[in-house]
Amino acid sequence: MSEEYKDVFICVKCRNPRVTKLARIVKNNALITGKCLKGHSFNLKLPIEQEHKWIGYLRESVYKCRCGMPLEEHKVKVGKKKTQLILKCTKHKQVTTIDTLLWNTMAADRETQKTLEQKYEPPTFKTAKEPEKYEKNIVKTKKKEVPEPQKWQPT
Repeated sequence: MSEEYKDVFICVKCRNPRVTKLARIVKNNALITGKCLKGHSFNLKLPIEQEHKWIGYLRESVYKCRCGMPLEEHKVKVGKKKTQLILKCTKHKQVTTIDTLLWNTMAADRETQKTLEQKYEPPTFKTAKEPEKYEKNIVKTKKKEVPEPQKWQPT
């Protein structure tokens, strides 16, 4: 996420975070509409070429409720052109519509974030047991008495 788009997702009137209601792609731009936490509406027009700079902020504004609480996915309806998200916080239910192309990019960005947040723990290997002493494993057997060859006697 680039710092240059950080202020785009903050309301210019009250400095509260903006909550996205609709995100769609028109020509080479993403048109984003919604309201801030105090109810001031907004319309954004962001260039698709710089999607990698602002997609993280869009993801954060989609998963924020109008009361300021984080939202959890309840249901996702993916269509050919549009994806409808039904999100819930502890008090509210919110429906957000996003173009499927943007949704796929956001989903990939979310997975990347989850992977980065997980702590890497190298695999642990069990140490081998110390081998027992060689003498304990020896089984003593009696030597078989082999009969001596008989001498040949002419008849």
